[in-house]
Amino acid sequence: MTREPDPEVNRAADGGRKRFFAEHARRLRREYRQNADPVTESTHRRGACTETHDGRGHVVHRFGDRDTLLSGRGRAVATQVADLALKAYDRPLFTPDEQVDKVLGEVARSGVDVTLGCFHQHVAVGTDSACTTDERLVCTVEVSAETEEGGVCSEVVPWPTALDAAEGGELVARAADTVLARRALPRATDLPEGRDLVLLAGRAGSFFHELVGHPMEADVVASATSYLTTRAGRHVAPEWLTVVDGAAGGAGHNYRAVVDDEGMPSRDTLLIEGGVVREPMTDAATAALLGVRATGNGRRLDYRHPAIPRMTHTRALVADGAVTRTPDGDWIAPLDLQLLTMNIATGEFVFRSYTPLHHREDGSVVRLPPVDLHGQGPRVLAGLEPYDAESKGYGRATKGCGKLGQFPLVVTFANAGVLLPAGLVDVREARDG
Repeated sequence: MTREPDPEVNRAADGGRKRFFAEHARRLRREYRQNADPVTESTHRRGACTETHDGRGHVVHRFGDRDTLLSGRGRAVATQVADLALKAYDRPLFTPDEQVDKVLGEVARSGVDVTLGCFHQHVAVGTDSACTTDERLVCTVEVSAETEEGGVCSEVVPWPTALDAAEGGELVARAADTVLARRALPRATDLPEGRDLVLLAGRAGSFFHELVGHPMEADVVASATSYLTTRAGRHVAPEWLTVVDGAAGGAGHNYRAVVDDEGMPSRDTLLIEGGVVREPMTDAATAALLGVRATGNGRRLDYRHPAIPRMTHTRALVADGAVTRTPDGDWIAPLDLQLLTMNIATGEFVFRSYTPLHHREDGSVVRLPPVDLHGQGPRVLAGLEPYDAESKGYGRATKGCGKLGQFPLVVTFANAGVLLPAGLVDVREARDG
């Protein structure tokens, strides 16, 4: 992927060669089970780092716990920046109270497992001359129930931290009703062949995260190992499809940030626009290396790790006015998708659906055994058809994305409904071992 260097772009991407990042953060997971007290796992972070850029993609990373880099002889930043970081250290983090425990415990007693997840972070980030403070908060509740054959039905809803716990409890209770109704569906023993697949709105964000997102991260693009690198500026998908990543915009409870972990403003990055491969997601180093605009995608697992190009909130959108298509006959909705393998160089992938639902022509629905979807990225992107133009968000604060040892980084997704015509992917019953 070659571009003419843009001097103004490089100044923006590499301005302020020493960058600073400080955080006060907690990642929390609390599980509620029938007839049991809540079980909590919590990771707390307070620390800071500096990164020195040489303008050619090389970075020296230095970190210190708590105020090691903020005070005394070890202070590595200007006084005003250190003061901002210390104020961020003092800001409170979300902790579920007794009322939250009460309402979520009541839902668990209805026969489901309930898991509250929260990622809450206060940061001070930038350079000695321009430092910004920011707050990131993602809080979700997963409701799940195991099926007789050992599978799991699940739903995830945002936990509204700004609302009364009782209102949040109503959202979770409705999710529990959905899970229990899905578990009660009859189970088919045979996998039907030759059926359209429908990736429902809000249920397939991870599909585009893997198929488009990772291949469009700038370090992957710069290495020329992405199957999308040689297709820059070319159509790879229908004109109605746009895939965008950005933490600044979009309603809902997705991952949001004013700036990334290097102090670059967050903005929407068009990965695929109208079916055409557009720009990669960059951190400061790769933006300077490639001579492109910084996109605000420099992220780090925490202050002990260097910033690298990572996704934030990835959305797959159907254009307004696109003519949606209904499946031919009965169809399959592969819920609870999870990537098993993907070759970024070729686009070949295997996703597993742990809860595929077979929607029959007579209106009935049955559960199928877990299935694996085998396909090739270029062929699948080119063959997608629009199913539902409404886009819905999705994400689990208990999960995350892994790359170069930095796992689990919180990411969220949104997607409109898309249809994979029969034969576009190979659908096989999942068989481990």
